Formats: sequence, C-alpha cells, structure tokens
Amino acid sequence: MKQLIPVPVRRQLRGWLNSAKNTPFAVDLLELRRWQIARKDVGVNAAPRNNPRRLLVLPSDPWSIHQSRGDEAMIEAAAGEMKRAYPDLEIYIVTATAAASADVRVMGFKPLELWKQPFSYETVAQELSIIRPDFGVILGADVLDGYYSPVDAARMLLVADLMAAFGAKVSVLGFSFNSRPAKALREVFRLIDPGVVLNLRDAISLRRFDDFARKRARLVADAAFMLTPRADTAAVKAIAATIARQRAQGRKVFVFNIHPMLFKKPEPAKLRKMIELAASAMERLSRQHNVSWVLLAHDYRPEIADDNCLRPLADRLKPTLGEHVHHVEQTLSAGEIKAVVGLVDGVITGRMHLAIAALGQGTPVAAITYQDKFQGLFAHFGISEQLLLSPAQFLVGDSFEQFVGHFLGAFEAAGDQVRQALPDVMELSRANIAPLLGDSAIRMAAKADGKVA
Repeated sequence: MKQLIPVPVRRQLRGWLNSAKNTPFAVDLLELRRWQIARKDVGVNAAPRNNPRRLLVLPSDPWSIHQSRGDEAMIEAAAGEMKRAYPDLEIYIVTATAAASADVRVMGFKPLELWKQPFSYETVAQELSIIRPDFGVILGADVLDGYYSPVDAARMLLVADLMAAFGAKVSVLGFSFNSRPAKALREVFRLIDPGVVLNLRDAISLRRFDDFARKRARLVADAAFMLTPRADTAAVKAIAATIARQRAQGRKVFVFNIHPMLFKKPEPAKLRKMIELAASAMERLSRQHNVSWVLLAHDYRPEIADDNCLRPLADRLKPTLGEHVHHVEQTLSAGEIKAVVGLVDGVITGRMHLAIAALGQGTPVAAITYQDKFQGLFAHFGISEQLLLSPAQFLVGDSFEQFVGHFLGAFEAAGDQVRQALPDVMELSRANIAPLLGDSAIRMAAKADGKVA
C-alpha cells in the first residue's frame, strides 16, 4: 500500500497527521487521558528514602543525547553537582534507542530505554516503580513551550509528574519560553504535581511563562553554566597551539558558528546565501581588523549538524585566508568546547549553549538568534541587544558584516561586563539543583534570585 502513495503525498499526509497530533484536543485525548490512567495507580508522593541512591535524568532529545552538546553540558553539569553532594549516587538517563543507550554508557551513566514508540505512560510508570528514583532532573532547554512539538513537551512534563508521584524530588532545569507557546500545553502545566519545580532560565521567559500558565516558577540561569571545562585533552591542546600561533602574529582570534536550524524549515537556498555572506564578510573583516577565525561545531546530529554549514564555509575561506581560518574537524565533548571558547577573544554563534559555554568562561558573545531566546540570556549579563542578529536580518545586504564589525569594536567592553556579572549568574545556575539538595541550598538560591533583574 505504501508504494502506491507518491512520496509528496505521503509527506503531506505525515504533515497533516503531526499537525493534528499537536492540537489541544489531541493532547487532551492522546496524552492527558492516558497519563491519568497511569497516574491513578501510583501512590501519592511516596516518602523518599533516607539515603538517596538514584537520579533519573530526562533529556530534551532522548534519541541523540551525546550528539547534542547542549544536552550533554546540562547533564554533566547537573550530574556533577549531584555527585558532589551524593558521591554514591546512581545516575540513569532516559533514552529512546539502542544507539542513544550506547552513548549514555560511554558518558559513564546508566541508560533507561523507555522513550520508545508507541509511547506508553503505563510502561514509564512500571519502570519508575522498579528503579524508584530519589531525584528527577528534566532538561527543559528550548522544548517545553512546544515550539518543536507540543506532544513531546507534554510527555516530558507528565513524566516529571510521574517521577514526583513515586516520591522523587523533581527539578525541571531552566528552560526558555518563547513568545508563542503551544496552547495545548496550558492544561498540562496546570495539572502536573506542584512538587515538580519549574525553573525558567531568564527573566523574559519567566514573565512569558507566568502570563501563559499562571503556575509557580523560579528564575535561574542555565544549568550548563556549571559545566567544568576540559582543557587537558589532546584535542584541546592542539587547538590551543593553533590559537597561540595566531596570537604570536599579533592577531585576535574569534570562534564562529552557524548551523542549519537558524531556519525552522530546511531551506538550502537560504543556507547557501548565509554561508556566502558570512564568507565575504569574514574575508574583509579579517584584513581590516587583523582577525583569525576558529570554525567550531557545537551540535553533531547528522541532519542538523553545524558542520553542514561550517565545512562549506571553511572550503570557501581557505583559499583566501589560509592559516588564518581553522576548522575544528574533531568531535569535541561539551567540556572540551567550553575549554576552547575560554582561549579566544570572542564568539559569534547561532547555538545557545555555545554562547553559554563562552559566557561561562568570561568570553564575550555576539549571537545569531532564533526562537527569540538569546535576549533573556544576554539580559543576565546586561549585554546590549545590538549584539543580537536575526537570521532574516543576516540575509539582508551587508547587515551581517556591519553586525560582526560592531562586535569586533565592542568585544573588549562586552567582555569586561560579562566577567563582572558572571559570579551572580553562576549562583543562579546552581539554583537549578538547589531544590534537590535541601533547605540550605534553597536559601542560597533564593538569595541569588535577588541579584539578577
């Protein structure tokens, strides 16, 4: 039967089906009702054990955990803080596939492969009844407003509720909330257990969330700020040597990053134009400002990998810039990436968590923003929105060249501002896991909440 339906028609049918699944009616019918069936068989907030033993982490992308450096950074940062408090803690990561489970084992954690299709809340509840997590961490990131999928966002929130029902202390790590959240999620947020701590990672997102959900939430900074950089690996040392050679010539060095997700739908023509505009501007600015470039990927998921843009950009720049452009072709860990961005003068990026890695090292950032989520991040540091450029603006005339030129003239002052604000931002980052660590940590987080507008 499948072979009888033309490919374009099949794609259109899949699009209609996905749209239908993401309506408020479908979320109510297919998610909330099935969750309620599973929930009624769970004891109400069973008492946690005196000696906590297990942490369960639900990533925002259970299909490709290790390829998204943003998820990796948040997992390792939160897990590291929890292990410092509870050295014997067993850490489980929810996965969707055998490949993702293998990646989790490489990271040193235990996979729990329960995000399979067809998805079942009853199966999740059964697994939770077996492992009985003491703590739950949900990686809200940029998915809980339903921008990508209201269904996936609903499932993450409702599984967080199930964790709380089994007695776990649950924290949803700081997430962004865009200006047009999926209406289907309003009821989901209303129904989840009040013991699930909801953290918004910037003041703008917090205001939007309050207006949308009328649900108690807290201001934090992104959990990835807590990530420890890894400067001692062979890959980082080799990149450091390359940067040192450019500095020895009296040149400033900047990391540059663009990626396919700057446009919501696959648009090859726009990506090609973006790469060409970037190359032309970087060539001219390199000569005018005595600048060298490090092209650095932060996401390795095949269809949306940064190198899908950075590799052709490097090919375009190499003939004219030679050794003054270096494309990092090694696959780096989140900790290694954070070490690299601590070595340069500034970072220009379209990846939120690459910006967070840089700011966490005191390195100034200019961002090509999408989903209007960088504004809140910059507000933590008091950074001017003149250092933000939308993908649509990028494609207009010489806007990108002017944007980068402005940053090359402002990066030193921006860097001073970042380093001055960083201690307060770090306290707000630690507030993500304060609800899991007891009253003293919560008081520390509350004190930090008052330090950032």
